[in-house]
Amino acid sequence: MALRKQISVAFAVALTVSPATAAVMDSSSTGLAAPGVTIGFEEVALATGTNVTNQFAGLGVTFTPGVTYFTNVSPRPNFSGPAVIDFFGAEVSIKFTQSVTEMAAAMTANSGGATFTSLLNGVIVEMFSSSLDLSQNNFYGFTNSLFDEVKINPTGSTSVAADNLSFTVAVPLPASLPLLIGALGGVFALRRRRART
Repeated sequence: MALRKQISVAFAVALTVSPATAAVMDSSSTGLAAPGVTIGFEEVALATGTNVTNQFAGLGVTFTPGVTYFTNVSPRPNFSGPAVIDFFGAEVSIKFTQSVTEMAAAMTANSGGATFTSLLNGVIVEMFSSSLDLSQNNFYGFTNSLFDEVKINPTGSTSVAADNLSFTVAVPLPASLPLLIGALGGVFALRRRRART
């Protein structure tokens, strides 16, 4: 009976460290409820037309070349002040300096859409496609998963603008957790050996 109880405890520990079901944020009128970091792109002063790559690395994010900084964009819902724009309609990659559990950004386009893909160490975690426009329901992203990169691939000949990028960095597991799980495995093996003799 004690062995069953120990197995139940081990499963409970395993369940608390496994990821939740991944979810997408598609055409939402609001972003993340309580993000750890929000970047409005005014945190680093850049000149309009600057190619944005690693200027926001200190805030936890970098971009592939092709993303352009603008101090002011035409009025758009959920945008304020500076923003970034991909004028060429090419795939854009947002890389996080640490793994994150959620990410969202306000994004608009005059026409067309985009495919959004989250990845962890280069492996696809989740993906979805959506049309983009200038509506108020313009937050896109991922929640309840673990990833370190988001790729945005515009469809059609459109440029995509983004503002209010928010995300939450994953809380690292305590260093002692693998030791605890290993110790529990040792206890199970010892109990099993004693039960056989």
